[in-house]
Amino acid sequence: MEFRSQRLNHRRPKILCQSRSILPIYAMLLAMQCARSMYIVLASWFALQITGEIASVGRVLICWQLLAFTVGPFLGPQIDRCRRRRVFMMGETIHGAGVGLLAVLAWFCSPQHTPIGVLYATASLISVGSLLSYPSSQALIKLAGARVLMRTVSMGIFSSQIGNIAGAAIAGLCLILVGVAGSLAICAASSFLAALFATFLYDQDVTGPKRPGLHIAHFMAGLRETIATPRLRSAGLALLLAYASAHASNALLAGFARYELKLPATLYGWLAAMYSGGGLIGSLTLAWLSGVAREKLLLAVGTMLLAGATAAFSTSRTMAEAVLWQGLIGLSFMMVRAGADVTILKVVPSPMVGRVRSNIDAAIGLVAVLIYLLPGLMPGAPTRHIFLGLASLFAVGSCGVLWIQWRQGFSKPW
Repeated sequence: MEFRSQRLNHRRPKILCQSRSILPIYAMLLAMQCARSMYIVLASWFALQITGEIASVGRVLICWQLLAFTVGPFLGPQIDRCRRRRVFMMGETIHGAGVGLLAVLAWFCSPQHTPIGVLYATASLISVGSLLSYPSSQALIKLAGARVLMRTVSMGIFSSQIGNIAGAAIAGLCLILVGVAGSLAICAASSFLAALFATFLYDQDVTGPKRPGLHIAHFMAGLRETIATPRLRSAGLALLLAYASAHASNALLAGFARYELKLPATLYGWLAAMYSGGGLIGSLTLAWLSGVAREKLLLAVGTMLLAGATAAFSTSRTMAEAVLWQGLIGLSFMMVRAGADVTILKVVPSPMVGRVRSNIDAAIGLVAVLIYLLPGLMPGAPTRHIFLGLASLFAVGSCGVLWIQWRQGFSKPW
């Protein structure tokens, strides 16, 4: 009995440290997503100021996707070889430094006279920071919320959605009050704040082997884990569909609101916010039902709802219809992301989380590149028809998710 008591007392500090890491995780994710949301708004506005071309916005936003596809899979093994808290802090510091550098250049050159090449160069540096931050943040979530993973993931998504909404709102307000350079400085401060919150996290995580000369072996091991595991295949496919929807909203929603619905800019902002609004409601609901929600069910229902809501959105004729379906698309995105994130964190060993997430992010990056190129590849197609075509692809992808689950046996618990 005395030995058992000593073992329990030995474990208690570790459990206590992990529980204390949950609140900083939420604050960290909120600050990180606030910085990302601010940067998307500010970079888009800055690109339009410099060039006056709508296409320049896509060329700036595509930098992250290209790097995620080409460089991301090779960063995964490096992330798994280091303490994930340190990698996250490094990534957020790089992100904040890139945004801060852009703020300084905008201050000295003035926004109208800043070369567009500066925006592309800093976007690449900022993207490297994101490639380090996001996979390592997922490993930190697994470490902090191992005992209540579904609740932790759901509340993490809720914090991220709050950050997305707050970041977009703050960016628009700051553009009016302090201009582009001042807004970028505040965005950089949000990244540094995320790195500061990470200092409060529990850091005794398990990292991969550190023997030199095994980078390719580590990369191949992560690739095999991602492709060969059925549960990861279904989760990865579902994430591809969900993020394709999110990037389609970034690339096509403005054109749909302006040319199909004839909405002014103010109403377009409300329509765009409904994507995050639907996710916000869903994340709270899932956190409340975390004890009964199953990952398989979330993936199946979420992908089917995504296809149906996107098809219905393409038929919208009024603002009210568009808001309803946009909110349901955001809800379906949250369901898929929560189910997939929990599946990945449950299935993948801690020393391989960085590699698997980087591989999935690389596939998402490739899909995003294709989404951003769609308007240029189909210049004469109405935005309504493009959304309908995407809904058809989402329906096919949903059938793929259901087929993989059926092969496993849907009734079997995970």
